[in-house]
Amino acid sequence: MNNRVLYILLPDYAAHEAVYLSQAIASDAFALKENPKYINQIVAPTLEPVKSIGGFRVLPDYSFETMPDDYAALALIGGFGWAAPVAEKVAPLVKSAIENGKIVGAICNAVSLFGTTWLS
Repeated sequence: MNNRVLYILLPDYAAHEAVYLSQAIASDAFALKENPKYINQIVAPTLEPVKSIGGFRVLPDYSFETMPDDYAALALIGGFGWAAPVAEKVAPLVKSAIENGKIVGAICNAVSLFGTTWLS
């Protein structure tokens, strides 16, 4: 199912950034039909709940180890986790996505991943 949009959430993610993007994707003309054009799913370091800056907890669909290979786009959601060591584990996921022609986007602090040598 390559209509998945996968959102990478790290601890202390910025919940509002994921909300605006996911709502826009889910609110297209196909969203309320049986076969939506895109499906939003969450990827996190583990399958344990991920806490946002504001204290919301989200249960991921996938961990870094269990995320599928067939997806349309990868969205890195900002927050304070991008300054933590766990962010280094995202680099191979992004590198693989780019090599396989996937759409990759980053919001706010998540953009800092692209300014590092992790992707080289």
